[in-house]
Amino acid sequence: MPDGAPGSEEREGLAAGEETLVDELAEFRSRLGARENTIRELHASLAEARLAADDERAARRAGEERLEVLKREHAALRERSDALERELGSRRRSRESQSREAETLRRENDRLSGEVSRREHLIRMAEEEVEELKSRYEALVVRKESALEDALRRIAGLERDLEEREVRILELEADLEERRLELERERTERMKLAEPENRLRAGIELFNESRHREAVTTLSRTLGQPNVHVELGRGEEPPVFIGFTWRGVSWRTFAANPGLAVEEPRIYVVSSGEDLSGVDEKPPNAHVGPGGRVLLGL
Repeated sequence: MPDGAPGSEEREGLAAGEETLVDELAEFRSRLGARENTIRELHASLAEARLAADDERAARRAGEERLEVLKREHAALRERSDALERELGSRRRSRESQSREAETLRRENDRLSGEVSRREHLIRMAEEEVEELKSRYEALVVRKESALEDALRRIAGLERDLEEREVRILELEADLEERRLELERERTERMKLAEPENRLRAGIELFNESRHREAVTTLSRTLGQPNVHVELGRGEEPPVFIGFTWRGVSWRTFAANPGLAVEEPRIYVVSSGEDLSGVDEKPPNAHVGPGGRVLLGL
């Protein structure tokens, strides 16, 4: 056997030691498994204990809460009982008060019944008085209506008379205004006629609007255009003299007075003739224009 190689005894010893170790390891593993089982059981027991403790605490809390609820309900019931007792006492007092009030109301009702009877009697008396007053009032109304109708008829007559008077006043005012305007026109016309030239022109215009213009026109067709002399007369309302001379043979003189206060005839022949001997023939200062109208100036 070489040196250093184990012998059979040693191998047996080693094998025995190895088996021992295996057995010990198996035993250790067995004990370890048992320990682990024990630990798991302990954990399970602990979990169960914890669950039981939690259930117990929950039950205790539920019991405490239920007890608190019962205490509150008891207090509420006590308060309700006290309130009912107070309400019962109040109702007793109220019934007593209502009994007194009912007695008072009965007495008041009796008093009011008597007052109602008295008032009904007064109402009947008042109704009778009203009926009497109504009859008097109706008779008074009839008289008043008759008087009112008479007054209305008089008023209508007065209104018609007033309207007629107003119409008459308006007519008089219109007539007065017309007279005023006429006087104003007359005053204006008099002021105009106070000027000699204006009076001459007014006299010529008066002649031109008269029938004598046609007579002069007829003579002019036969004898030709005449010489015309116009002059103003004398006096407060002097006339305008219009003289016509035809070829030194025939002559005719007209007076035309435009004065407002002059009565008709306002135009008339002053003189006329066929022989100019002994007649002072005056120089012309007017002429006969279109339509036979006399126009001042040559």
